[in-house]
Amino acid sequence: MKLSIIIPVKDDESRLRDCLQSIRLAASACISYEVIVVDNGSVDDSVKTAIEFDAIVVVAPDLNVGALRNAGAQRASGDVLAFIDADCTVDSGWFNSIACYLENPEAVCFGAPPVIPDDSTWVQESWFQVRRKRFYQRAVFEVEWLESMNLFIRRDAFLQLGGFDETMVTCEDYDLCMRLDDSITCDTRIMAIHHGEAETVAEFYRKERWRGVSNLQSLKKHGFNLSELPSVLFPLVYLLICLIGAVASLMLITGSMPPVIWLLGFTLWQLPLLMLALKKNGQPLPIRRVGGIWILLNIYFFARGLSLFSNAAWSRLQTGTGHVVAI
Repeated sequence: MKLSIIIPVKDDESRLRDCLQSIRLAASACISYEVIVVDNGSVDDSVKTAIEFDAIVVVAPDLNVGALRNAGAQRASGDVLAFIDADCTVDSGWFNSIACYLENPEAVCFGAPPVIPDDSTWVQESWFQVRRKRFYQRAVFEVEWLESMNLFIRRDAFLQLGGFDETMVTCEDYDLCMRLDDSITCDTRIMAIHHGEAETVAEFYRKERWRGVSNLQSLKKHGFNLSELPSVLFPLVYLLICLIGAVASLMLITGSMPPVIWLLGFTLWQLPLLMLALKKNGQPLPIRRVGGIWILLNIYFFARGLSLFSNAAWSRLQTGTGHVVAI
């Protein structure tokens, strides 16, 4: 059983080096593997670094991330494809934790959401509590989808699906999982560390607005799914409430609305988000982190809501085409 590790990269030589070094250090003698680096037209030493680590290099400039991963899959010779990003490193036990799945033909798709570094900022720590799903409640469980930063799928199943949708700029991993009939296993022992999570509020806003661009396209392809509520319907409701809140604030300033009514409306708006922040935070309960999650939830819904009204989102919804993305 052979593993093909596919890593897309663009102008990220330093973190690619760390990624490749971590894979080399974690390698197990009982697992045969190859590393395929798909370069999106880097002008730094990303290609040179990949060659230095004996990786197979595929140069594919001006493609979006789904197309880059597909190019790597086409070059792969392994029975199982492992997708990981250049700004990730793998844990020392990464190979050992996947050994049982490689030998199990019924394990079609598996992996785990990447964790954050030990020196993470409050933004990274807070948002990890939101996106980690049911992390740490139990080690292994079934999920609806997994991020492509630490995703394993059998090559024959991947090819049968036609790979990632190359017209999608974002959400291509969610789309792939939605098209997969087999169950998807999340095993938190398959640990990868993502070093590219947004470190600041401004960066978080920009990334979430970009990530929301393909939400409408995904909704058109798959139809409505309850799991898409947080990224499609809730942001629309949030924007509507923001508009109502702006009008109410203007009425408060002009004296045409009693302060108590304004305060009641604000409380009813923010209370569900605060309760969600408390739920996502888990135990123990540091107030600082709850506040951080609450702030980021507001930014998330605002950014995702605005992304649904961007020209790029409606263009992809109507034409089904994407454009070049720098990874």
